[in-house]
Amino acid sequence: DALDEAMPEAPTEAELEQDPTKLLEWRRKLRSVTKANAERHSERVTAHLKLGVAREFRDDTFYFVHNLDFRGRAYPCSPYLTTTGDDLSRGLLRFATAKPLGVDGLRWLKIHVANLYGKDKLPMDERAAWTDAEFAAGHIAAVVDHPLDAGLEWWLAADKPVQCLAVCYELMAAIRSADPRQFLSSVPVHQDGSCNGLQHYAALGRDAFGGEQVNLTPSAVPKDVYAGVRQLVEQKVAKAAANGDKVALKLNGHISRKVVKQTVMTSVYGVTYVGARKQIQNRLEEIPALAAEEEELFVMASYVARLTLESLGEVFEGATTSMKWLAECAQAIARDAQVPVEWVTPLGLPVLQPYRTKTSRLVKTILQSMSLQSESDESRSVSIARQKSAMPPNFVHSLDSSHMLMTAAACKEQGIAFASVHDSFWTHAADIPIMNDILRRQFVK
Repeated sequence: DALDEAMPEAPTEAELEQDPTKLLEWRRKLRSVTKANAERHSERVTAHLKLGVAREFRDDTFYFVHNLDFRGRAYPCSPYLTTTGDDLSRGLLRFATAKPLGVDGLRWLKIHVANLYGKDKLPMDERAAWTDAEFAAGHIAAVVDHPLDAGLEWWLAADKPVQCLAVCYELMAAIRSADPRQFLSSVPVHQDGSCNGLQHYAALGRDAFGGEQVNLTPSAVPKDVYAGVRQLVEQKVAKAAANGDKVALKLNGHISRKVVKQTVMTSVYGVTYVGARKQIQNRLEEIPALAAEEEELFVMASYVARLTLESLGEVFEGATTSMKWLAECAQAIARDAQVPVEWVTPLGLPVLQPYRTKTSRLVKTILQSMSLQSESDESRSVSIARQKSAMPPNFVHSLDSSHMLMTAAACKEQGIAFASVHDSFWTHAADIPIMNDILRRQFVK
């Protein structure tokens, strides 16, 4: 708690007499500091719990029991320290068995360092070369030999600092060994999908241009779908600003990749205009030049949300057409047949959308009255609106879960280790080429 931000001092009566707006300013800052300190406290508590679990199991081999939701998506049952956790959780985990790096393993460790540092938009060879340059500059050795001193600033600047630190230790140990090809490595190396939901919908809609944007087609330089949508939005804002639009004039030059990323990522999972506006407003609040325009943030967020969703439809025409068709089918089934929408995944798992109209029951106790709501009563009519809105995201979740489980089964047949976080697949550095081939074949299948 010693690192908490100090609470702002309340204005004096004399200051308020001179400027009454200082009271509102103080209250706003007080709320902001209180919220930030509460978030830091929560992060410290969860970090303590994760580290406690790691210490308890550090010398043991253990497995993650997974639960499948109604769409087939797999989630670890255990809390705190899991593959689906944050940077700290993932940085603490290693495979129980180690494998020699072999011919390609050292290169994939270097690529993984670059990915975790934020250089994942470079071509593969340039990522490995970037890590070589950082090694030659002495940064990686400093991280390993003096992680809390000379090397601290470097690894804290990474996109995923704890995971980057863990892989740096592995890489340095391999380089310092007698023969890196024989070095036994157990750190997981990740292969991530490029906005995986859009990959599935682009493939379903045979959307060649959209598929290119999410790396379904070969390319020397990886495509960045978020940057592509950002560029379109930025162009529209600049054009409107040139025509004198007041909102566009304020936004011009502030449309970053980060502003549109969350909305693009969640577009296939049913994000609404209202949801997109909230996401974008949160990002705009982080821009100092715009944060001062507190009263205008809502209008600016609404403006950018509309342009972002509009640009998505232009970039992913085939994908958005497929999503619209699925939503219309779900609406027709729920409205005309009055039954929940159901389908069978490629793995043979039956999926049934459980959304029905909610029932309410008032329960009175000595202390209070409570209203209990339920939508599991099969005697209730299906909710047409929820069946429709949930269909596109649930359908693509059932596909990405099938792809992950099919990849896991194929990796087991090949005798290679496998872990995953939905569309992020992990294995030993030496086995990345094998897993890359497997996951592509399973995607097509």
